[in-house]
This record gives sequence, structure tokens and C-alpha cells, in this order.
Amino acid sequence: MTELVFMRHGHALSRQEAGVPSDQERPLSPRGEREAFESAKLLLAAGFAPDRIISSPYLRACRTAEIAAGVFPPAARETARAISDGPAQALLDLAQGFYSGSERVLIVGHQPLIGAVAAYLLGDDPFDLSPAGFVRLKCDGAPGAATLLEFYAPPPPKDGR
Repeated sequence: MTELVFMRHGHALSRQEAGVPSDQERPLSPRGEREAFESAKLLLAAGFAPDRIISSPYLRACRTAEIAAGVFPPAARETARAISDGPAQALLDLAQGFYSGSERVLIVGHQPLIGAVAAYLLGDDPFDLSPAGFVRLKCDGAPGAATLLEFYAPPPPKDGR
């Protein structure tokens, strides 16, 4: 049985706030760093420990994956452009490549792509994943036949930051 977790990167600064020229270079905010860590710890507490962590190459997703890798040190790390650039079929092909095994994989990416692919695997409506939110699936059949194990959205910050 394969388990896939589709996690959105943590809260990120805007291009203007970060003073960076492109969307790909946007960093996580301090809030995003905390959210990513808390989400990874929640997955660990639920018994999920990935064999592999694959992220979009964009800075905010890479940093989210790096934080998760600190919680799951044995996990192999890699990036895949399909998670940032799409099309949806490319990410779907990546995810389905794990169906025949028994790996546990954490995929860190961006909305709306990861929410749509997770929903397709479930045969459901697209998920609106908030920053550092995730969908955990058990995949042991054809697309549309995955089982939802967990859907998580971090609580809004108490102080607005």
C-alpha cells in the first residue's frame, strides 16, 4: 500500500515583502516556517513517516520540504518541476508512479495543482489547501479509488502573523 501526502508550502512572503524579482524566489514567512514544522510533526504523530520527500523547486516549497526533512531525517529528498509547472497530468503521472510499491511519499507543492491532483486520485472535488495544509491518501487502486486518511488545515494565527 502506498501513502501519498500532498502538502502545500507554508505561508510565504509576497515578492514585494521579500524584495525578490520572481515568484520562484519567494521565501517562507516566520509563520510559514512554524506551520511547516507543526504540519510535519502532526504527520509524524499520526504515524506517517515518508520514505521520500519530493518538492517543487520553488524556494518556499523547497524550504517547507527541508523543514519536513528535519522531522523525517531518513527520507530521501528530491525536487520535480511537475509539482510547480504542471500540467496536472505530469504531477498525476509522478504520483501514480508510486502506486505499485509500498512507499510513503510527501509531495510539497502549490495550489491549485496539488489540491486538484489529490482530489482526482480520490474521485472527489478539488481540495482548497491552506498554507502548510495537507491531504493524506492511501492509494491501492486506480485513480478515483484512493482512500482519504487525513485532511488538515492549520488554524489561523492568533496574533494575525
